[in-house]
Amino acid sequence: MVRHAIQITIVDDSKGEKCDAHCGVDWSSAEAIALANERIKDRFGGKIKLEYLDLSAPTTTRHALELNRQIRNKNLSLPLLLINGEPRISGQFNLHQLLDVIDAEMEIKP
Repeated sequence: MVRHAIQITIVDDSKGEKCDAHCGVDWSSAEAIALANERIKDRFGGKIKLEYLDLSAPTTTRHALELNRQIRNKNLSLPLLLINGEPRISGQFNLHQLLDVIDAEMEIKP
């Protein structure tokens, strides 16, 4: 079994307000997540695990409820990029920025 060194979580609300000018990546799209997974695997191998968490999805997991509370309390913007549970980007980001953040994290914590 592959042990993932870094857990990437993209938190978004597929039913939330979106930029009218189609700013950023629509992370609720299965294609966007598939492309991100492909690029991450190509660049970093199996060391990274990516998950997408939709706050609009019917869920009662403790993790999702806690994230929702933190987002409200800290006034964070969606989408939200977490690395190992810690916020790294709050607001719109693209695939290039995602990969750069992973690079930085790997340099800090090899």
